Amino acid sequence: MKKAFLISAITMMTLSSLSIYAAKNWKHNCPGGGTVYFTTSDDTTRKQAATIGKAWCDNRNTSVD
Repeated sequence: MKKAFLISAITMMTLSSLSIYAAKNWKHNCPGGGTVYFTTSDDTTRKQAATIGKAWCDNRNTSVD
């Protein structure tokens, strides 16, 4: 009985920790060409992802002289 309880407790802890760190993968096509790929938390909205993607594109196209 104790062994079954321990196994079920470990399983529940593992599953709950996986849901905390759930992630979404995003793809954003840059206006000047090219694509950026990034990962965010599961609660990121499309609008937030679009802003992040635009920032990645802007940062990627910035050159330092």
